[in-house]
Amino acid sequence: MVNQEPFFTISEFGKRARITVRTLRFYEEIGLLKPAQQNSSGHRLYGLTELAKLQQIQSLKFLGYSLQEIKTLIENDTDAVTQLNKSLPLQHNLLTEKRNELNRAIEAVERVQSLIENGKSITWTVLSSLLFQMEHEQDQMEWVKEYFSEDIANQFFSLPKKHRHQLDVEMLDWLATVKKLMKDEVSPQSKEAFDVLVKLTELATKHVENKEELADQLVQAQEAMESDVINFQFPTLLTPKEEAYLLEIGRVMEALYNENDV
Repeated sequence: MVNQEPFFTISEFGKRARITVRTLRFYEEIGLLKPAQQNSSGHRLYGLTELAKLQQIQSLKFLGYSLQEIKTLIENDTDAVTQLNKSLPLQHNLLTEKRNELNRAIEAVERVQSLIENGKSITWTVLSSLLFQMEHEQDQMEWVKEYFSEDIANQFFSLPKKHRHQLDVEMLDWLATVKKLMKDEVSPQSKEAFDVLVKLTELATKHVENKEELADQLVQAQEAMESDVINFQFPTLLTPKEEAYLLEIGRVMEALYNENDV
């Protein structure tokens, strides 16, 4: 006696294959998985052929292929392996980039959690700046390399996770000090104002080994950047008023330095 191939209705097949009826109907609608058999009531039936095809679909989905790409591969079954072999390097690059994006997102979550656990006040201005920096760190590193040596750039962007979290905390402490100075209407000519700008310099350079080399490159970078046209305002931790306050402190300090240097 010959065993007949089992066939199932869409709901029965969905339960056994652990896939929703809605998904199966969508696959049929786009021509990805369309069963050929029907029962006496006109309902389509799914069998071993459809199960094998579904397994192909799920395997290719696992590799990150889109449904349209899967459909193209399956429809050209005789040449599927050749096509797959050609597309796998690109697929590997796409998945690697997705993994890197996911890792950056996870690190961003951890850094924000660390700040909250340390009792720091997180505003949308601060959050936007932090997330932008984390998301576009590679772009920022390439930008820094245009004006500074690769060694200096790597020192800025190769900090261990522990040091990054600590720097975030220290930067928010510094920002809180700036906000308090402005709230208390402390003059840009005061020692407290000078101290806050010195502290910013210390935070920005604390992980750079050769600070003299950094200072020399900073002067050259400032000259080069003056000729560049910047058309986009990147998110920063500071409000426009806070930036203006710090710039005024810098002008006062520079003027005093020039007077003493005469």
